[in-house]
Amino acid sequence: YRLLLVVLMTSMLLLVTPAVATTLNLTVLPVNTYGGYYVGPAGGNLNGVTSLWVTCNDFNHTSHIPSSFDVDISTIPSLEFARFGHDAIALDNYQRAVWLMWQMPLNPSSETGPIQFAMWNLFYPGTPDPVGTDVWLGRANAIDVSAFNYSNIRLYTPASGFASNQEFIGEVPEPFTMALAGSGLLAL
Repeated sequence: YRLLLVVLMTSMLLLVTPAVATTLNLTVLPVNTYGGYYVGPAGGNLNGVTSLWVTCNDFNHTSHIPSSFDVDISTIPSLEFARFGHDAIALDNYQRAVWLMWQMPLNPSSETGPIQFAMWNLFYPGTPDPVGTDVWLGRANAIDVSAFNYSNIRLYTPASGFASNQEFIGEVPEPFTMALAGSGLLAL
């Protein structure tokens, strides 16, 4: 039985191949502008297949829409490839940025701009502060970051060679989550 178990486990490990590169394709122009900037979620896909919505958390870089660039994917709390992952308060800032991202669909579209600028201010305090930004930044700083589940959040950081592009935050699309759960059950 032990030999069979070892053979089975080895076979399963050989079937799992690491992805060499993941390409984020930004395909949908955000419909909102605020203070002269595009704000809010942008539509896209990973490797041309998995559709998702992502929100930019990186004010000092530029991504053109439509565009495609390779990304490294991190999770919270690992922040393995995250652009701002080495900052002393990086984990808190990413968690607050996710909370702000979650607020966009819950609030009128007129709030998308201030929410977006608050998100940018977490990572670049020198970001412009249009009207309402300070309110959302204050709300984000007041939350208890440990009260939320971030397991389906991914950070899409431009891979080397694409460093001039922005970093994005998004949720793993539901079908992908179900596929992961299904493959986990199959593995068991």
